[in-house]
Amino acid sequence: MKDWSVYELKDVPRADYLIVGMPDVGLVGLIASTYLVRTLNAEMVAYLDSPYLPPVLLYHDAQPYPVMRVHRIPAGGKEVLLLVSEVAIGARGVYAFAQHLVEWSRSKGVERLLLLGGVPSPQRMKLEKPAVYGAGVTRDDVELLEKSGFNLFREGFVSGPYALILKECYMRSVKGIALLAESFLNYPDPGAAAAVLTALDPLLGLKVSVEPLLEQEEEIRARLRETMKRTMEAMRETGKAYEFTVPAMYV
Repeated sequence: MKDWSVYELKDVPRADYLIVGMPDVGLVGLIASTYLVRTLNAEMVAYLDSPYLPPVLLYHDAQPYPVMRVHRIPAGGKEVLLLVSEVAIGARGVYAFAQHLVEWSRSKGVERLLLLGGVPSPQRMKLEKPAVYGAGVTRDDVELLEKSGFNLFREGFVSGPYALILKECYMRSVKGIALLAESFLNYPDPGAAAAVLTALDPLLGLKVSVEPLLEQEEEIRARLRETMKRTMEAMRETGKAYEFTVPAMYV
C-alpha cells in the first residue's frame, strides 16, 4: 500500500476550491467542516486511506464511512470540494499527506486550497466574537484576502499539517489560503468554528447559518473531548509549540 491513496467513488469534477478541515487547534477545522457536510447535505465523492491513519472506521446511521473523506458541496456557481478528516495525522505520515493532497488537487484542476483552522489566543475567554486571520501563499491570495476584508496573518508561525500544505503550495506556486480563527488551544471551540464559517461567505457565498452551531456549543465540547485529547497528542509531535514563538526575523 502506498503512503497515501485517494479512492474516487464518483467522477470528481474540476473544482474552484478545495476546502480542508482537520483536527487542530480547538478542533476548529473539524467542527466547521463536519457542520458544512451536515448542513449542506454534502455528497461524498472520494476518500483517502493510508497506513498512517489509525485502524478505525466511522459508522453513522448504520452506514460505514472512512475517517478522511472528500465531499462535493453546492456553492452558488462555484465547484467546491471539501476534505474532512475525523482524525489527526501523526508526525510520521503528515509530510507525505501534504504532498499527496496538493498533487491530487492539482490533478483535479483545483484553483485554490482553503484551509480552515484556529490560531491559539490567550485572550480567547474574553472574546465574544473571535477574529479570523487569512494567511495567503501567492500574491493573488493576499490580494483576495485584502479585497474580501480579512485581517492578514502578518507575523508568526503556522505549524502542523496546515503548515506543510501551505509549504507544498508555496513550492509548487499553487494558490492556498488558511483561514485561522482565534481559538482555545486545547478545548473544542465551536465559536471559533462559527467565525471561520461566517468568514467563508465573502469567498464562496455559502450563506450558512451558524446559529445552530452556537446553540450547541456545550454539547459539542462534551462530545469532542476525547478527539481533542488525541489531537493534542498529535499536535505535540508536529511542532505546534512554534505558534507561540516570535520568529527571529522580526526581532
